[in-house]
Amino acid sequence: MATDDITSTLPRLLSTVKHPGEFFATGAVDLPVIRAHVDGLGGLGLPIPLAQAKALARLATPAPYGRGPDTLVDPTVRRCGQIPASAVHLDDSRWRATLDRIVADAAAGLGADGKVEAELYKLLVYEPGGFFLEHRDTEKVGGMFATLIVVLPSEHEGGELVVAHQDRETILDLALRDLGRARWAAFYTDCRHELRPVRSGFRVALVYNLVRRAGRPPHAPDHRQEVDAVAGALRAWGFEPDGPVKVVLPLAHRYTPAELAFRTLKNEDAAVAGVLIAAAERADCIVRLAMVSIAESGSAAAVWSGRWSREREAEDFEVIEVHDRVQAADGWLRPDDTSEARGSIIFHDDEIAPPGALEDEEPDEEHFREATGNEGGSFERTYRRAALVLWPAARELDVIHQGGPEASIAALERFLADPTRADRAAEMAALVVERWPRPRPEGGAWDPLAKLRGPLLAALARVPDPAPLWRFLREVMAAGGFDGSEHVALLGGLARFDDTAALDLLCSFIETNAPSLFAAVARLVRAVVLDRPGIRPAVATLVEALPRLRPAASWKLRDARAAQAEGLTDLANTFDATGDPALASRAAALILGDEGLWPLDDVVVPAVLAIWGSAGAPADAFAGPLLEACLRHLRARTAEAPTPPADAKRSTERLTCACRDCTVLSTFVADPQARTWTLRAIAANRAHIESVIRAAGTDLDLVTVQKGSPHSLVCTKNQSTYERRARQHRADLDTIARLEHARAG
Repeated sequence: MATDDITSTLPRLLSTVKHPGEFFATGAVDLPVIRAHVDGLGGLGLPIPLAQAKALARLATPAPYGRGPDTLVDPTVRRCGQIPASAVHLDDSRWRATLDRIVADAAAGLGADGKVEAELYKLLVYEPGGFFLEHRDTEKVGGMFATLIVVLPSEHEGGELVVAHQDRETILDLALRDLGRARWAAFYTDCRHELRPVRSGFRVALVYNLVRRAGRPPHAPDHRQEVDAVAGALRAWGFEPDGPVKVVLPLAHRYTPAELAFRTLKNEDAAVAGVLIAAAERADCIVRLAMVSIAESGSAAAVWSGRWSREREAEDFEVIEVHDRVQAADGWLRPDDTSEARGSIIFHDDEIAPPGALEDEEPDEEHFREATGNEGGSFERTYRRAALVLWPAARELDVIHQGGPEASIAALERFLADPTRADRAAEMAALVVERWPRPRPEGGAWDPLAKLRGPLLAALARVPDPAPLWRFLREVMAAGGFDGSEHVALLGGLARFDDTAALDLLCSFIETNAPSLFAAVARLVRAVVLDRPGIRPAVATLVEALPRLRPAASWKLRDARAAQAEGLTDLANTFDATGDPALASRAAALILGDEGLWPLDDVVVPAVLAIWGSAGAPADAFAGPLLEACLRHLRARTAEAPTPPADAKRSTERLTCACRDCTVLSTFVADPQARTWTLRAIAANRAHIESVIRAAGTDLDLVTVQKGSPHSLVCTKNQSTYERRARQHRADLDTIARLEHARAG
């Protein structure tokens, strides 16, 4: 047997599995004399007289149909009347006994296991010409798996029920020749079905939801030959390293996520699942039930359907090209129907059995967006099907990892919590680290896995073998995979190694990460060296990173500089631990040597105020030169107090535009006498003047007077530059006093 053909071999072997039941069941029963009552009509005669049938039709409301999430009424799709179950009363023990016989026969015909109950849904009335185009039923109540139609005796012709499943179809004529009987039909909810037009008379039917309250997991007591053959194929597959990691076997019937369970599988699906469960146990394979989904999107073009509608139908466009297609499985269930947290696992075309099994499926949802502007038409559609998914137990870790890093970390934590699975934990840890994306040398891109690094580090620190942890620290964290959120987990990871190894790691980590995340790195270094004297040489590496700081983007400059000040505070605290005044002095010199990277006002002054006097002599060797530099800087700036302007003249230094209106503006601003200027102009010209004034920071208040046409922009001179300098002067004097107080003691 060719082991690389498991996706073809497995369906072929399973095709011989016999199963109870069919996709439909039908029959007829003698109808006893029963009491039936319909609100608004009264007692219902059986057989139904023509006059009562017409009265029922008048009493009924148009029956809707479902399209996606919408419920619509359209007589071109469905022409039928409905009466709600609450208005139909069949309170008769003889009818209950008759219905019980029908339900038992329907369940047996469908191969349904467990207790099956019928819940009245509605009464339907089809007049002459009534019909319902092909459709599928939906799960209306929990546990619903099939629909039961009981056609009450009344004179009519036509109205045949056509039921189809996969490539099979049956036509059920439920019209009654013997009006002392009732004919019924049952079919699985996922079957396509239609009602052909009623040619004459009135077709009156009770519609029931068949609900299975409990069942047992599928089993295969009489399929020993098939189990042996499938087990052999699975064993051979397990030894084939180049075969697919897993096999996705779509089920024959459709299921909703709410109803999907091993115990609720329908006829052939239940039989196949039973064989697979038994064979997988022999072949050391794992079988799970899951919902598989396919999401497609791409380009599409509208197709004229010959009619106008406010809502474009799905058939009104054709796909030009599929640009994206994602196939994944989720909602995992074990054979005992307990759920399993595996996450969403991607599957590939070469894992589908048989090959191409999902190619011609109808989408569950489909949306089309017409072309707009420069963008062409596009579509999105999704498919959801139930499937059995299986894989060799030896490939379990590969399957877990296909669920993504989050699922892999969760599995690693489960293995660590079970002492008997220590070997599996070590294998999982090695696999996660092996396949974790490495940081890109250029950096800068948002990393969607950043939030998972901390949890992974914490888990790796608990794995007895430190090799995966070492590799992750070296190849990810020390290579730029760090954003500061991993602080606690990093401390725990470094604690697994002796001082020599930890120092080596930490120095590499500092060299890579300190230029872009100085504050977070300084915080980490401080926490490590205060507890471990053998790692204190790492402080020198941090100091040498000071001149390599990468300037922050302008939009986050304020937060970045506040973080820089915090980083200098942590750096000062590390000098207490090192006891190295020379290193502290070098750090101060590097900072003062590049005011562009380490601005005095925004970074150094706040840092000095925070650390001065809070540390010993080595910190003073660091903060002392910084404090003196800050005092010199502030004293120079406060040598002369700002004075208010003597007249109305204001600076024109930054008014560089030479257009006609801006030339008039500059003349006005430089005029020592003029205090107000009014520009009457169209909106675009006024907006230009406003933008020029705001960009230059000119001392002008602006008011738009919406009177007359065009409106006017009134510019009035103020003293904002002087007031700003006066505030800065007072703040500088206060800072000088605080610095001098700190130095004194």
